[in-house]
Amino acid sequence: MTRLLAIFVAAAAVLLLGVAPAQAHSTLIGSTPAADAAVASSPDGIELEFNQPINPAFATVTLTDGAGTQRGSSEAIVDAERVRLAIPEPLTAGEYTVGYRVVSADGHPITGSYAFTVTAAAGQAPTAEAQAAPPSSGVAEPETTGAQAAPEDAQSSGSSTPLLLGFAVLGVLALAGGTWAAMRAFRKS
Repeated sequence: MTRLLAIFVAAAAVLLLGVAPAQAHSTLIGSTPAADAAVASSPDGIELEFNQPINPAFATVTLTDGAGTQRGSSEAIVDAERVRLAIPEPLTAGEYTVGYRVVSADGHPITGSYAFTVTAAAGQAPTAEAQAAPPSSGVAEPETTGAQAAPEDAQSSGSSTPLLLGFAVLGVLALAGGTWAAMRAFRKS
């Protein structure tokens, strides 16, 4: 009996310790135009690059001008770690904000925004100031609000699959142990 109990305990330990949740989260690693960049002419699209593949069903990217008017196409195109938003009409000179909310393959939502500036209107020559603008790294910091940060703090893995699997294994082991104990008691009587 102690040998069988030891086998059950060892099997449960191996199964439960073997399903540690992943701790890595997706993040934006680059963008074109870059965050806080001053571009000399209107870009033909926005491209965001993440460190993990993005779920195409849950990718939203918006481009708004200084007045809050949405510009660009209404549908983001996802290609693994890259998300692209086409800009069919040239942008005029001014500041623009790129906003994004995507869900990575691991199920974590990524939300953020950054600004860039177009220095010359469509069809105009770039100014000397725009040509001398230093390059930017292109990485924007994701935004989080208190409402968004609280659930991630309370649940670091973002997925309850390992926890449910652990409970399922414990349930099966408890059922097997109970069946074994019942059959042994039945045989003694």
